Amino acid sequence: MFPNIQALENFFENREKIGIKPGLARMDRLLKSVGHPETDLSAVHVAGTNGKGSTVTYLASILVEAGYQVGTFTSPSLTNRQAMIQLNGQPISDELYLAYANQLVPELDLLNKANNPASNFEIIVAIAFKFFAEHTDISVVETGMGGLEDATNLLEPIVAIITSIDYDHIAYLGNTIEEIALHKAGIIKPHKPAIVGQMIDQATAIIKQVALEKKAKLDQLGDTFQVIWIENRPYYKDDFQMLSLRLRLLGEHQFLNTALAIKASSILKELNFQITDEQIKAGIRQAHLPARFEQIRDHPVIIIDGAHNQESIAAFVNTVEKYYQEVEKTLVFAAFKDKPIAEMLTLLEPHFDQIIFTTFGHERAEQAERLFELSNHSSKKQNDHWQEVLDQLVEEKTEKKVTFVAGSLDFVGKVRKYIK
Repeated sequence: MFPNIQALENFFENREKIGIKPGLARMDRLLKSVGHPETDLSAVHVAGTNGKGSTVTYLASILVEAGYQVGTFTSPSLTNRQAMIQLNGQPISDELYLAYANQLVPELDLLNKANNPASNFEIIVAIAFKFFAEHTDISVVETGMGGLEDATNLLEPIVAIITSIDYDHIAYLGNTIEEIALHKAGIIKPHKPAIVGQMIDQATAIIKQVALEKKAKLDQLGDTFQVIWIENRPYYKDDFQMLSLRLRLLGEHQFLNTALAIKASSILKELNFQITDEQIKAGIRQAHLPARFEQIRDHPVIIIDGAHNQESIAAFVNTVEKYYQEVEKTLVFAAFKDKPIAEMLTLLEPHFDQIIFTTFGHERAEQAERLFELSNHSSKKQNDHWQEVLDQLVEEKTEKKVTFVAGSLDFVGKVRKYIK
């Protein structure tokens, strides 16, 4: 048993080497050992390559505004594992986090003895489901990776959302868009409504086929609902309503994430959740997600973004070009070695006057020297010590330069904590 939070954290740290373990058998055993709490949940399940976190945030904010007790599960967290599990925007308490973890100990021991240990992610998901079953009216759950074999996928959600599909985690999900789409579509359940974002035809075809086989009603952005612009102002529009969109988060891609959340709200209303248009607009207006084009310092300006693959990098540079054309731009970049780094750099390099490559404390982090070698930028530097890089940039205190930090959400989270 874990006597305190520190003991639990030490336990997780010692198990990091177990890594990612796709499949649902261990998850089923863990949940069975605590009474299958996932069967007591009203939940929205969210998968996708990019936009999951934003969509979860918008939908949860709407539901909180409507007066519900709303659980959210997102990963990774910018702070600690505990913050992956939240109720109305606040992390699960130390007391409950520890209590639910201790309930899992007997089954964890049995799995260890069978030489089939549960991953850290599976344990956190089990804690989340137990917490949500006992404390929420509705939960919004983000997949960790993929969908079909993801530890969260023992849910029977009342609505499934697939935000986007692009190349990511190919070692686990497959080398083609079709294979990746099939994994993401794994969260679609028989006779339960599903919502999908805009995506390339190959992905759409797979998702439509899965929805047809499961007799799941499918709504797609750009088809049954959309974002339109009237006099340079964005609006959500479907067959029944049109709402103006005012956001705190920058980036035109955020309007698309917002539309997915609003469509989910509309379906929830059909399922007797009480949500007004004013609550939808207020929830969207108040939603805030750290590390999504977030300015964490004013003098000098430092902006962080969790862009970590080709699709999110493309959205990131589009936002940079829209809002920061007339300033000198420096990029601090660090990434996981299993990402398509060369392709990411091709997208990034034309938009920055200088790029500084660095690395960070994680077993998957690529070395600064390797990033430097992959780059074709005419003004590039490397420094293994990211804190030193930031200290030097902060000391410049120039009003004419903006520093951006991107490449890995894990890295960006470390930077955010260090600066703030």
